[in-house]
Amino acid sequence: MSPAPTLVTLAGDGTFRAPDASRIERLDLPADPPLAALMRLRALLGDDLDAQIATRLALPAALGSDPTDHLLPATLSLLSGITGDLAPYGWRIGPGLGRAWAHATDLRGRMLDAARIALLGYEGPLQSTVLGPATLAASTFVATGERTLSDTGAVRDLPLLLAEGLAEHLHALRERVPGAAPHLLVREDAVAAVVAGSIPTPSGRRHYDPVPPARVAMLWQSLLEALRTGAGLDPAQVTLGVGADARLIAEARTAGARRLALAPRRLPALAGAGRALWEEIANAHEAGVALELVVDPRPAGGMERELGAVLRIWHELGYAESDAAGFTLIAHTGASHRVHEGRTDPSTAPAIEDLLDEDALVALLRAAPAWAERVAD
Repeated sequence: MSPAPTLVTLAGDGTFRAPDASRIERLDLPADPPLAALMRLRALLGDDLDAQIATRLALPAALGSDPTDHLLPATLSLLSGITGDLAPYGWRIGPGLGRAWAHATDLRGRMLDAARIALLGYEGPLQSTVLGPATLAASTFVATGERTLSDTGAVRDLPLLLAEGLAEHLHALRERVPGAAPHLLVREDAVAAVVAGSIPTPSGRRHYDPVPPARVAMLWQSLLEALRTGAGLDPAQVTLGVGADARLIAEARTAGARRLALAPRRLPALAGAGRALWEEIANAHEAGVALELVVDPRPAGGMERELGAVLRIWHELGYAESDAAGFTLIAHTGASHRVHEGRTDPSTAPAIEDLLDEDALVALLRAAPAWAERVAD
């Protein structure tokens, strides 16, 4: 008898707020933040809830333990052979290894070492998380003080440098957690702003030119191909965040993406201009592309309302609710929405409240059975 199909998979956005002193004491956790965080994440997502509700454990890329402990420097520390530092205007890529950059590299190494202990004997999916090349280009600066977005050659090199660093990272991860099945979440939090031409120049008086979706897709294709050949990652093991743009969804498929992350909060109604986007989502689904929904599971996050809207539109497109079986739900606090809406510069360090915490993941776990019931045959 074949096993029951997975109705939903639960995952996080790659961040996790380090347990505070009171939680460490109450749960008898070690004082080391990476080790304590991984032990809690394993307790929450280390085992499937039941035969039809799966989980995807993540190696957190950011704990918020200090001002440099967030996703941007964690990703920069992976760029192979590249150095830089934290300047007054933001993270600079260029000659010289600064103290902040070295610290970000050290934090990543500490997390890998903690995985050897906290994930001893673990077998199952294990997600690493990075910012994608378009977001990196918009979030960082070159030695002149301009954003990396202004340097065509540097932007072109980003996917290859990232893939090479990820190959080394995943090799180290496989050594420390032999039973892990690697998965990669590529967050393109700023891709909408890059395509729209709304990334400000250092003066703040103008914006960088819009980047055509086809050029963004070239970066994605370069990254996916390099990950396949250098890191042994099939596109089905890579989730790519594509925003809420029909052109980007189509271009992502052309680039070879097989898993796309979408935020229901950003998706328009089906009527009018929204139809083209939803039809492109449907086309991706019909082509076998796995869909992952980015939601805020906290009480005020609106997750139930947003997921309900997805199923209503899904029905209007001619699908049954059971056709949403197999979707992944990614817990996220909504920080990337502010970047998407242009209210936060992508180079800005997030607040500690922007990182996932245990309560948010518990809320997702509690909501999962109701969603699974809705999409069951």
